[in-house]
Amino acid sequence: MQPPCLRITFSHNNTAKNKREKYDKNYPNKKSKLPYPKSYPTPLLTNQKIQTQSKLQALETVINNIETAVKNGILINDPQIFASLLETCFQLKAINHGIKIHNLIPEKLLRKNVGISSKLLRLYALNGQVEKAHEMFDKMSHRNSSAFPWNSLIAGYAEMGLYEDALALYFQMVEEGVEPDEYTFPRVLKACGGVGIINVGEEVHRNVIRAGFGNNTFVLNAIVDMYAKCGDIVRARKIFSSIENKELVSWNSMIIGYVRHGLVVEALSILWWMVKEGNEPDWVTLSAILTSTLPFKIGIQIHGWAFRRGIEWNLSISNSLIVFYSNQSKLKKARWLFEYMPMRDLVSWNSIISAHSKHSLALEYFKRMTDSDASPDEITFVSLLSNCAHLKMVKEGEKIFSVMEERYQISPSMEHYACMVNLYGRAGLIHEAYEFITNKIEVEAGATVWGALLYGCYVHGNVGIGEIAANNLFDLEPDNEHNFELLMKIYDNENRQKDVERIRAMMIERGL
Repeated sequence: MQPPCLRITFSHNNTAKNKREKYDKNYPNKKSKLPYPKSYPTPLLTNQKIQTQSKLQALETVINNIETAVKNGILINDPQIFASLLETCFQLKAINHGIKIHNLIPEKLLRKNVGISSKLLRLYALNGQVEKAHEMFDKMSHRNSSAFPWNSLIAGYAEMGLYEDALALYFQMVEEGVEPDEYTFPRVLKACGGVGIINVGEEVHRNVIRAGFGNNTFVLNAIVDMYAKCGDIVRARKIFSSIENKELVSWNSMIIGYVRHGLVVEALSILWWMVKEGNEPDWVTLSAILTSTLPFKIGIQIHGWAFRRGIEWNLSISNSLIVFYSNQSKLKKARWLFEYMPMRDLVSWNSIISAHSKHSLALEYFKRMTDSDASPDEITFVSLLSNCAHLKMVKEGEKIFSVMEERYQISPSMEHYACMVNLYGRAGLIHEAYEFITNKIEVEAGATVWGALLYGCYVHGNVGIGEIAANNLFDLEPDNEHNFELLMKIYDNENRQKDVERIRAMMIERGL
């Protein structure tokens, strides 16, 4: 099919030719005086390359045209134009273009048209700008006319991990008499799973039934996921079994739930059932299974299954295979997969670095990572610092910690601090470890930090600092008997039996 401009040109030429032939036939002895010159192909059109634009470029062009029109004094207040553009921005995740459109929408139109304001709110909420979205939400005069703006803001909070805010908004929605729909509940149930409070999840489940969505597969999938995340895997399975028309998401929710609880056999039984029912596992299914504590023979079978279907090099599956082989101590195979991957992402680099957490190759992979312009994240540095701790490479660990803060502007988490304490502790630098806690950590040290110090004191027999670490742990984790046992071992190694008995009596007193 030819481009439109060429079709038009050829159509014009054929018309002229037909008229000329008709005239010559009727008047063979007369020179043609018809105002139709002899037609030739127009180079401008026939040789012109049609410029293809991406959707984002096309959107940019439209916005620029509207901006030019507005600057020239043309009033554009057609709600359909703005609604269509905002929908395109949402589909393309083009938040910056959406901000430009926001600036072009007349304030009066934005205030009165709930459809446009709702689409704009959704764009902000689901692209990480929940504060801006909530600001718009508060200004909406007709926000209770539908669940759409509420759903968008709840989803925005849930996607950002602000689960308490998402739940508070949902209960405000119910209180204001806005009727939830089938899109409300999956977002709210995700927030319930995020906070892990089953009582709240059960209340939302009751609301689902009262609202008439008790048989909605889309909602039931979210309920399965919620119960699994809240720790009630039995009820999750019961809901899963009640779903009549199970979708791929249904199967994946149950498999992931079992994997999260370490119930690998049960997860595999769901996988076999899924295949038996004629459902094809996707990358989500296989990635979840492969990253569990899978028996080697079964993992090999799943790898072969992925290979036969041509999805071995799906990025998520490849990353999961690296994790699987590293968990099986098959580092040569993990390295082979990594080297032959058609493309890599941050997860790929983190997986291969983590796989070598006890080998010096981890630092070599980190150098390759930075040379490839990939940017490390918090997880990368946890693996690297753990690697330095295992190999007792203190100077390298200190340098990596400094690079994390200064070059990559990553603020240390409690896990990073614990890795540094572990680094000093394993190397026998107990006093340096304790000074790091007291002088370098700007917040109150957590249980992982004091635990790393206590372990270092146990390994190197430092009673004084070990007592300090243990006493902090007794306050932070009063029911963790491991801390008491470790201090008892420190005393026992120093033949301080009275102190051993004192700690044992303390354990009995606490019911441990």
